[in-house]
Amino acid sequence: MQKFTRIEPGAYEFFHHTPVQIRFNDIDIMGHVNNAVFQYYFDYARLKYFGQVFKNPVSWEATSLILAGICIDYLHTLHLDDEIIVASKVIQLGNKSLQMVQELQKLPEKKTISLNRSVLVAYYAPSGCSVPLPEEWKNDIIAFEKEIGFKHPDPA
Repeated sequence: MQKFTRIEPGAYEFFHHTPVQIRFNDIDIMGHVNNAVFQYYFDYARLKYFGQVFKNPVSWEATSLILAGICIDYLHTLHLDDEIIVASKVIQLGNKSLQMVQELQKLPEKKTISLNRSVLVAYYAPSGCSVPLPEEWKNDIIAFEKEIGFKHPDPA
């Protein structure tokens, strides 16, 4: 089982930011963004991250990335009129997996509302099996991120 280490807001320098629009249907009866909706924001930003960082688009029907583990910390609430971004960063590369951190931030002060830690595994859809991370992906991530950790051997 993947164990997640707690991270503190501002622990990482982020080079990728995705603006996210809060929609009326994201709001629950208490008048704030429902906690379950945060995952959609993180998923959307993750797709935007890989869309920018990878030189070639991911073929989701062939070799892709699937979510293997996730941990979300909820620090503050959000409301309909709040402006938000999601900051994303890959912090560790393994043989078959990578670890990513994300911060959901409220503008304009970039106040951290929620923290996300996730593990994604390279997956070949036709066989239904995990595969090694393509070297091209690793090189693209290394070129984009200023600092990155490496993990060996990869348990995924």
